[in-house]
Amino acid sequence: MEEKKKKGSWEPQTLQTAIDKVMSKELSVRQAAMQYNIPKSTIHDKIKALNRGEEVTMKLKLGRFTSTFSAEYEQVLVDHIKDLSNRCMPLMKKEFLKLAYDLAEVMKIPHRFDKEKGSAGKHFYYDFMKRHSDISLRAPESTSMMRAVGFIKPQVDLFYDNLEKLMKQYKFIPSRIYNCDETGVSCVHKHQKVLAPKAIRQVGKLTSAERQKHHSFVLYEC
Repeated sequence: MEEKKKKGSWEPQTLQTAIDKVMSKELSVRQAAMQYNIPKSTIHDKIKALNRGEEVTMKLKLGRFTSTFSAEYEQVLVDHIKDLSNRCMPLMKKEFLKLAYDLAEVMKIPHRFDKEKGSAGKHFYYDFMKRHSDISLRAPESTSMMRAVGFIKPQVDLFYDNLEKLMKQYKFIPSRIYNCDETGVSCVHKHQKVLAPKAIRQVGKLTSAERQKHHSFVLYEC
């Protein structure tokens, strides 16, 4: 005898995924119910409401959590956050909430986001961050466009070629090369916090060369 499914024991995003599979004809209602361990009547009722044009939320009977996106769509958002961070163009919280709203609108996903502001709300944000603990809100470091573009293999090779020429010309040995740390003063405004992976050591945010004024000071003591 099949074990009776406990009401509200599934994750909201799992229910959303099951509904997506049925509506895309990948699974029948019965198959989705068995695969995701959700009552067949629950999936059927949600799909019926969607077909009537009603707004449907994946709300648990025993709690207040509402999930707008399926697990697949949330992963799209996570991957996009990571990709932009790797390109030194991380999203601010406000930009991320606008992106979430636009995604729901374009993909015609039922939601309760603020249509007037064109943005998802704080409840969505905090729930999203709880589900994806590998993403956090961090303070970025200003990265000049020239530095980001210039730090490529040909430029690095050129540096070492020049170093080799100087060592041969002036005949100094590696032990006579000294490392010098500078103190930098930047005139660029401080960036707002951005969304980025926790795993990376430093988050960069591009600043145009025209706007960046950076003064370096080096002091020697003999």
